[in-house]
Amino acid sequence: MIPRVAHPANLLDNSSAASSATTSAPIHTIRLRLWLPLLVVAIGVLAFTLLLGLERLNYQRELEIFTKRTAYDELLHTKRHLETVLRRDDGTGLDAVISQLGLEPAVTYAALLDEKGYVLAATRFAWRGQHIGQVRADFPHALARQLQQQRTEVFDLNLDQRKVHALLPITMALRPNEIRSQRQGTLWLQYDLSPLAQQSWQDMLYQAGVFAMVSLLTVVLLLLLARHHILRPMAALQRSMAAIGSGQPATARMSGQGEFKILDDTLVDMAHSLSHSRTALQESEARFRQLSDASFEALFLHENGIIIDANAAAERLLDVAPGSLVGRNIFDFVANHDQESIRKRAQRGTEGTWSIDMIDSQGKAIAAEVSARQSKVGGRTLRTVAIRDIRQRLQAEAEIRQLTNFDPLTGLPNRRMLLECVASELAAVDLGQHRSALAALNLDGFKTINDSLGMAMGDAVLRAMARRMQQRVRHGQALARVNGDTFALLLSDLGNTLEEASAAAANVVESMLACISEPLHVEGQTLHLTAGAGLVMIPNDSRDPPELLREAETAMHLAKQSGNSRVHFFAHALQEAASARLTLRNDLKKTLDTDTSQLLLHFQPQMNAQGQLQGVEALVRWQHPQRGMVPPGAFIGEAESSGLIVPLGNWVLHQAAATLRQWQQDPRNAAWAESLSMAVNVSPHQFREPNFVQHVCDTLDTLNLKGLSLELELTESVVADDLDATIEKMHELRKLGVHFALDDFGTGYSSLSYLKRLPIDTLKIDRSFVMDIDAQESSAHGGKRPAVLIEAIIAMAHQLDMQVLAEGVETEAQRAHLQQAGCDIFQGYYFSRPLASEQLQAWALEHSGSNIKK
Repeated sequence: MIPRVAHPANLLDNSSAASSATTSAPIHTIRLRLWLPLLVVAIGVLAFTLLLGLERLNYQRELEIFTKRTAYDELLHTKRHLETVLRRDDGTGLDAVISQLGLEPAVTYAALLDEKGYVLAATRFAWRGQHIGQVRADFPHALARQLQQQRTEVFDLNLDQRKVHALLPITMALRPNEIRSQRQGTLWLQYDLSPLAQQSWQDMLYQAGVFAMVSLLTVVLLLLLARHHILRPMAALQRSMAAIGSGQPATARMSGQGEFKILDDTLVDMAHSLSHSRTALQESEARFRQLSDASFEALFLHENGIIIDANAAAERLLDVAPGSLVGRNIFDFVANHDQESIRKRAQRGTEGTWSIDMIDSQGKAIAAEVSARQSKVGGRTLRTVAIRDIRQRLQAEAEIRQLTNFDPLTGLPNRRMLLECVASELAAVDLGQHRSALAALNLDGFKTINDSLGMAMGDAVLRAMARRMQQRVRHGQALARVNGDTFALLLSDLGNTLEEASAAAANVVESMLACISEPLHVEGQTLHLTAGAGLVMIPNDSRDPPELLREAETAMHLAKQSGNSRVHFFAHALQEAASARLTLRNDLKKTLDTDTSQLLLHFQPQMNAQGQLQGVEALVRWQHPQRGMVPPGAFIGEAESSGLIVPLGNWVLHQAAATLRQWQQDPRNAAWAESLSMAVNVSPHQFREPNFVQHVCDTLDTLNLKGLSLELELTESVVADDLDATIEKMHELRKLGVHFALDDFGTGYSSLSYLKRLPIDTLKIDRSFVMDIDAQESSAHGGKRPAVLIEAIIAMAHQLDMQVLAEGVETEAQRAHLQQAGCDIFQGYYFSRPLASEQLQAWALEHSGSNIKK
């Protein structure tokens, strides 16, 4: 048990929290009031930066588009004009074309160069006739060489200087005798992109400003939304959780939808659940405290010996005032001789149960049993101690030992203690060379004392006789009362040889018999008692103490039967027969439980007066694997006395019915098996079983067998015990069509009063009458001849509408005499001995076509 302070729910919460702490990593959190605005601003700045980068890329893309589209188109147009002018070969229009280019705002310079690099026309007239390298140091000579190689337009975009150099090949005018001009001039243009870049930059600044304003408004709006829909609900949830933690109901009340609403509903549910759990925990703690205080065990909870809590039983056990144990040292209440061992167990954290002596506040010793358990609670090592006061238990155990080993009436050792002494003596005899003996003594006529003088007087006689006999017991002898008026005397150290030991034992027992026969004065009565004694020597063939006592009692009963007061020694021949019967009984039980194939049925024909097969009687046989064929007389009696007759009878009933059904299903047996009756013997034990009727019904249903084919043979002892119950059960079976035969009629308790009430179909005359049916009319002792009795039985049965079956018919004369007397059915060796199933079928087929007289 556990003291009230360590309530199981608290221990569970602590262990769960500890488990959660050890298995889950801590989750890092931030302050949303600080980081949420910073996060929104950071997102805005990042978006603005991304926009500027995109505008920068867009600016570069516009310059490239201008270079590749606008400048290129313009160059091609100028090239066509220039080549047209050159084909006219007058050169008058070159300056006009080039001057037209100079009017473009983006064109800084434009010049037409011949194949040698001299200026043919330019936006600056001063350059004409001069080499381009002399007038413009920034002329892209590398592009010019590239142009000569590729003979296609070449562009160079310089974003840093915001300039574009464009070179285009120009086919020069034909010289004399030229069919196709081989000379290639160059048209060079330099574009200034600063105005375009300035315009793009202004557009970008305008867009950035607009985006900044939108971003600022968005950030402000997001902050307002976050404050109203995030920070404020979270603050409310925080206050609600704080209230729940302090045991109050949840304070947050949110409307609408969303995660915070779900969280609020969850908190409300959690608050209700915690409230119910807290209430249940308080009630559980109250119940636990009540149970702890109501416990008969003293419960302590201590840390390093200092008592933290204790229940009311502990205060009662140690005889202290309520609440005064807390803070005291528990070892102060342990007896001095147990303190060291108990302290060591506590220091080592030993758990278990052991017995110690406690000392209460008054210094009174208390025998106790202690159970200790140790646990960790909140980082503290606590020991739970349950102490049970075992003084009453020890006293009860002592009384139980006294009652277990000693006779309460006489104070002598009882049968159990005697057998323990015999077992010890057997071991001592094996180690030494001496012999011992066990005697059983039974008072003669003690029942007469109880009947005439009363049970109280009988008890007084037994006590007085026990005292007298105990006074005669010497060293090496032990007297015990076995049961009732039977005593036993164990004798040790009798001698080394059997003759010497048996003579010494007989002398001691005869002396005890003489002591018993002396007049006994009890409560004003003078009684003269005698006893019979049986003696068995130790060692002998038996090594079991109960068996030795049974052997001594067997010899004692023989002594009492002889009618003298002499000692009878046990003869093993008496026990051998009993052992053989026991072995046979065990073999039969094993056969019924595990191997019924050892059992088989033989069937003896029953013939009618016309010599026709009317029925068969099923007779059980036992084919023992070691004993061979065991006759029924050798095991039926043991089955009756041991109760095995019930499973044996059930097996015979089912097997006989199954065999009959098998015969009837064989077309070869149709001439004799269809109307055949199967007679089965039913023992009294089997018939009295509560489920016997149901068992017969189940057997018939399982085999699909008609009840008219089954005849149950009962003995007179079945009906003599409880006539009404027997008749009721027989009528239930008659409803199934089952017939009944009264077996061995005339050998038992025959009464016409019950015979006329029983639904009997057949009377079976015992073979003892049939075998003497030819005897003379009277014997020398005046007895009546059996034929007269048989004729009377037959006449009576016919008057009661019963058939008569004669058993043991062995001669023609017996059959003829019985038939003349009116007997209906005959059974015996004259017709056939009992046959196995196959043999009976062959016999029936052989005789089915003719009447059998022999």
